[in-house]
Amino acid sequence: MGPTGVEGLEPVAESAAPAEVSALFAEIRAFYARADVPLPFRLAAHDPGYAADLWAATCRAFADHRLSRRLKEALAFAVSLTTRSPFGTAFHLGEMRRLGVSPRGVMEVVGVTQMFSSYTKIADTLQLEPDMGDMAPVDRSPAPGGPAR
Repeated sequence: MGPTGVEGLEPVAESAAPAEVSALFAEIRAFYARADVPLPFRLAAHDPGYAADLWAATCRAFADHRLSRRLKEALAFAVSLTTRSPFGTAFHLGEMRRLGVSPRGVMEVVGVTQMFSSYTKIADTLQLEPDMGDMAPVDRSPAPGGPAR
């Protein structure tokens, strides 16, 4: 097994990356203020076009707009906890800390995540159906910062 845990799937080495990938890696290192490029981007770099699209989408998703980058990292951390993603949990926890979230703030995210995960598991176990679907009309407005439909 390779370092990714998948046979034959090796990340692109930063030192051996082609010029277009090296430039992308430099942007990624600057965005995350770190010396290395996170593994998912080094895996995606096998297809430079895809890696560039993935990076552009990541930048759009995590840039400060109506929600701060700290909040978005907290949401990504919560999703990673819920889905039991070892990489995502460690990565987004590191980003939350780097962006100034205190240990108490991290524990608050963990607590809220645990609470909602418990509610979801109970609802799933009881096979409950939502009963508030007709309370408000469907909102068809575009997401903040997204293209108009």
